[in-house]
Amino acid sequence: MKALNFEGTGAEYFKIWIVNILLTIVTLGIYYPWAKVRTHRYFYANSTLENRNFEYHATGKQLFVGYLIAVALLIVYTGIQAISPILGLVALLILFLAIPWIIWRSLKFNLRMTSFSNVRFGFDGQLGGAYVDYLLLPIACFIAFYAPFIILGLIVTSQQASFGVAMGFITFIVTILLMGLSVFLFSFMKKKHTHYAINGYGYGQGQFLTDVEVKPFFKILLKSIGISVLLFTAIMIIIAIFASLTVGIDEIIGMGANLENPETMQESMSQLFMITVPVYLGFIIVSLISFAYIYTRQRTYILANCVLDEKITFASTLKAIPFAWIMISNLLMTIFTLGLALPWAKVRMARTVLENTQVDVSVGFDAYLTQQQSEQSSLGDQIGDAFDVDVGIGF
Repeated sequence: MKALNFEGTGAEYFKIWIVNILLTIVTLGIYYPWAKVRTHRYFYANSTLENRNFEYHATGKQLFVGYLIAVALLIVYTGIQAISPILGLVALLILFLAIPWIIWRSLKFNLRMTSFSNVRFGFDGQLGGAYVDYLLLPIACFIAFYAPFIILGLIVTSQQASFGVAMGFITFIVTILLMGLSVFLFSFMKKKHTHYAINGYGYGQGQFLTDVEVKPFFKILLKSIGISVLLFTAIMIIIAIFASLTVGIDEIIGMGANLENPETMQESMSQLFMITVPVYLGFIIVSLISFAYIYTRQRTYILANCVLDEKITFASTLKAIPFAWIMISNLLMTIFTLGLALPWAKVRMARTVLENTQVDVSVGFDAYLTQQQSEQSSLGDQIGDAFDVDVGIGF
């Protein structure tokens, strides 16, 4: 196994980034597609494996077509919304129904515009699969996720005073089962997304293949929920102890009354701030750690079950704690520099992810690349009407 490398630096990317921002501002946003192309080309060109690099072949003109369509749709929607809120909802529904088509076109375009060692990638997934995976399944997951809260509210409302212990126990069991169902549906959706994307990927005349199951995704989500609950509980206990020592229990209990008294309002507001800010920061940290756990575990599982032409295998060595530290430190670095450290943050993230991505190059890798270069078909089917959106599948 050989790890990918990222050879760029934050200082190099900062020059590209600051010029992109200035030109985008000066041109009132028109330069944005060209800025995106410059960014993609920099990161692709500096992503290497065995001294071979990736390339991004799209042009600003190609992305500008999709950009104009997006701006035009936004203007039309705003105008319709101003004329009639009902028509605005209809337009929003039409746009919502078009999302799978946009994702499908974006996958085909972006893969076709990407190459490694002068061999293009491709995507041959079907549009029908996009509507199942990116429309029907998300709707089902949305319903399953909110159903427990809706059912619980209806039961409590209908029972009112007669809401006894037995009914409370039944409601608790039903809620747990429905929440378990929602986690299962999210896991099933993740499996379907992974199958749809990876099994549609191609490299030259080669084909990617994966066969993942629902159970590992289900376990990962359940463990992430447990980790989140434990971490947030621990943070709340620490904050409560700190608040009781610095503010005092009596002041915390009487804080609501103090807010109504103009003489004590300022002091109570400062005390409330001292409690609220750590809670909010704790929630952000727990969310990032939970996301890092889900992302790294899913990535490890997906890449371990991914193969190219039954010859080339992949692996991920990315771990949750180091990845969470990268995200948290990047966030703090970006905030304290008022955004100026964003280029260094993006470079750190790219380097971390790539250097923990491994490809099996031990047997016939160079011969395989040479074969793909010789068999690569003509590029007459390039897509001109680009819809460039990001579609993450967990690796």
